[in-house]
Amino acid sequence: MAQFNLIMSVFTNRLVILLSSTLAANALAQNPSSPVLLPGVTVTANKTEQKLSQTGKVVTVLSDSVLQRYATQTVSELLSRQAGVQVIGAQNTYGTNQDLFIRGASAGNTLILLDGIPVYDPTSTVPVFDLNLLTVGECERIEILKGAQSTLYGSDAVAGVIQIFTRKATSAKPIGGSVSLNAGSYNTFRGTASLNGTTRSVYYNVQYTRLQSRGFSAAHDQPGNQGFDRDGIRQNNLLANVGVRITDKLTWKLRGILTNYRTDLDAGAFTDEKDYTSRNKYGLIATGLDYRYGSKGQLTVNYGYTHTQRTYRDDSTWIAPNAYYRYTKTVYTGSTHYADLYNRLKVGSFLDWIVGADYRFNNTNQNDVSVSAYGIEPSPPIGADTARIHLWSAYTSGLFSSGTNAFLEVGGRFNRHSLYGNNFTYSVNPSYLLNDRLKVFANLSSGFRAPSLYQLFSPYGNKALQPEKSRSFEAGLQFFGRNQQNFVRMVYFDRLIRNVIFFESINQPPYGQYINFDRQHDHGLELEGQGRTGAFTYWGNLTYLQGKVNTRIGEQDTTYNNLFRRPKWLMNAGVGYQFNQRLSASLTVRSVGKRIDRFYNSETFATESVTLNPYSTVDLYADYRLLKNLRIYVDLRNLLNVQYYDLYGYNTRRFNFMAGVRFNL
Repeated sequence: MAQFNLIMSVFTNRLVILLSSTLAANALAQNPSSPVLLPGVTVTANKTEQKLSQTGKVVTVLSDSVLQRYATQTVSELLSRQAGVQVIGAQNTYGTNQDLFIRGASAGNTLILLDGIPVYDPTSTVPVFDLNLLTVGECERIEILKGAQSTLYGSDAVAGVIQIFTRKATSAKPIGGSVSLNAGSYNTFRGTASLNGTTRSVYYNVQYTRLQSRGFSAAHDQPGNQGFDRDGIRQNNLLANVGVRITDKLTWKLRGILTNYRTDLDAGAFTDEKDYTSRNKYGLIATGLDYRYGSKGQLTVNYGYTHTQRTYRDDSTWIAPNAYYRYTKTVYTGSTHYADLYNRLKVGSFLDWIVGADYRFNNTNQNDVSVSAYGIEPSPPIGADTARIHLWSAYTSGLFSSGTNAFLEVGGRFNRHSLYGNNFTYSVNPSYLLNDRLKVFANLSSGFRAPSLYQLFSPYGNKALQPEKSRSFEAGLQFFGRNQQNFVRMVYFDRLIRNVIFFESINQPPYGQYINFDRQHDHGLELEGQGRTGAFTYWGNLTYLQGKVNTRIGEQDTTYNNLFRRPKWLMNAGVGYQFNQRLSASLTVRSVGKRIDRFYNSETFATESVTLNPYSTVDLYADYRLLKNLRIYVDLRNLLNVQYYDLYGYNTRRFNFMAGVRFNL
C-alpha cells in the first residue's frame, strides 16, 4: 500500500504539472514520435460523428498515425497501454490466449466490433474474440469506449466497447499501395503488402499479411535444464475492403477477412508439450448501405456473417510427464449472423435521434475425442442443430444539446432471447463543456451479457440460465488545452453485476453445472493525460481497481477478491522527443502491481493460488523518415530484461526488439 501511495502521489504531481502546461499551451502540431491519442471525432460513442470534447462518454482513439508508428507490435500490446485496459497474454509468446479486461471486468464483458459488426467466438466458454486473429496491419483506427454500452450495442457491452475500423484506401490515386516489413527477436517476421486506390465513386483496399515466429517456450522451465522446446506461430491474413458511391446519397460497402494461424502449445504451467498444436481459422464477410436523405437524416443497414473453426490436437509421439491422456483432438466450429438497421435524424439543432433494431444468431458444433491408458474416451458432442440461439433487439437513443455547452444522452433497449426471454437496458449520460476547456460528465447505465452456447448446451450447460445484468456509474472531469489535443481526464467508476454465471462443482457426473448466483462489485479510479512542451510530448495513465464477489460456499455467504491476474494499480507513462522533421523517439514505462493468480498443479492434482510480484518494464522506439514515402523504425522492448509472470508458470518476453521499413507507393 505504501508503494501505491508513493506512485499515486508522484503521478498526481505530474498531472498537476501537465494540467498547468495544458491550460497554458498554444495550438501545436502533433508530435509523431509519441503515442499521443488524437481527440478528433468518434462514431462509437453514439453511432454518430461527434467531437470527443462534446461527448459525455469516456473514449480513447488510436488514430492511423499511431497504428502505423507501432506496426511492430500486436493489437493486444497497443490496447494494454491504455487507461483501464489490461490484456493478459499480450507479452507471452505469439498465439497465447488473450484475456481482455476493461476496468477489471471478466473476459466476455467487452464487446469488440469490426466496422460495426460484433465479432466473438460462438464456440468458446464465454463470447470473446481472439485478438491473435488480427495484426495491426488490418487496423486503420481503434476506438475504446468504456462503461456499460448495451443500450446501443447489445449483449457483452458490460464494461465497454472496442471498435476496430479495418484499413481502407490510403491512396488518393486510382492505383496505389504500400509494403511494410518487420523482423526481430525469436526469429519473428511480419510482412504486409496492400493494393488500394480511390476514384470518384469507388475506393478499395486488398492486402495480405504474413506473420511467423519461432517464439520461445510458452511454459517456464523452472529448473532450467528440462529442454523445453520453442512454441512458434505461422499466420496468414487477407483483407478486402470496397466502397461504392452509387449516388450522392447512397453508398454501398463490402468487406471481408480471412485469417488463420497455427501455434504450438504447452501442457500447462511449468509443463512442456512438444506436439500439442492449435489451428484457428476465422472468416468474416460483411456488407452495408448508407443512405442520406435531406440534410439531416441517414439510414444505415449492416449485415455480417462469421465462421470460426478451432482445432486442438495433442499427438501421441511425445507424452508430457504425469499426463493422463495419450492423445486428444478437439474440433470447435461455429457461425454467427448479425443484421442491424438504424436511422439517425437530426431534429433542429437540439436533438440527434437514433432508432434501430438488430438481430443475432449463433450456433456451434463441438467434438472431442481423447485416448488414455484405459482406451478411447469420447466426450458428448454439441450439435449445431440444437446448440443455437436467436437474440432480437430494438433500441433508441436521443442526444439533446443546448448548442455547444450542455448535452444529455438518454436511451433504452428491449431484448428478446430465444431461451431466457426478455430484458431491458437503459443509459442516462449528461455532460457540460465550460469555455471549451473543462468538461464535466456522468453516466448511469445498465448492461447485460447473454449466456454462451457452451454455458447453455454443453454437458455442463443449464438452459435455465439468466443473463448477467449490470448497473454502472461513472463521473469525471476532463481539462483541455487550447488546441484540445492536450488534456487531463479523471474518472471514477463503479460497476455491479448480478446473476453472475458461475461454474458450480458437484460430486456426481457431469461433476459440475453453470448457475446464476454471484454478485460482482468493482470500482476504481482512472487518471490520464497528454501534452506537449516544445519538442517534447508526454502522456500517462494510472488505473486503481478494487473488486469483490459475493457467493455462497456451503451454507454461508462469502465475500472475497476474485480479480485474478488483475492488479489494484496499473500505470503507463511515456515521453517523446522530435529531434528534427525526420527523426523522432519515445520512451515508455509500464508498471503493474501485485496480483493473485490460480493454476492447476499437476503434482498435487489441485488448483492453487499464488501471488504474482509487481514489475515494471521500459521500452524505446525510434522512427526515421529516409524519403517522403519511405521510413525505417526500431522498437526495443523490455530494455531492462525483467523476468515476470502475467500467467503463473508461463514465460513472458525478456529483452526483445523489432525493426522495420515501410514504403508507400
